[in-house]
Amino acid sequence: MEKTYAISGLKCQGCADNVTERFSALKKVENVTVDLEQSLVTITGNPSKWSLKRALKGSPYKLGSE
Repeated sequence: MEKTYAISGLKCQGCADNVTERFSALKKVENVTVDLEQSLVTITGNPSKWSLKRALKGSPYKLGSE
């Protein structure tokens, strides 16, 4: 399953790498692709939205809607 979410707080490639690392560490995540220009993240796998939001806790990034 593949889902795309808006994500705020992305400013540079380092931000994109940080988000990729946080999401890739989650169970049920197979692949993460961040579109820095459009502030979108595409997740392949089946993680819950709650686990994605929790992975960003304490960071400047916020997950939006699908």
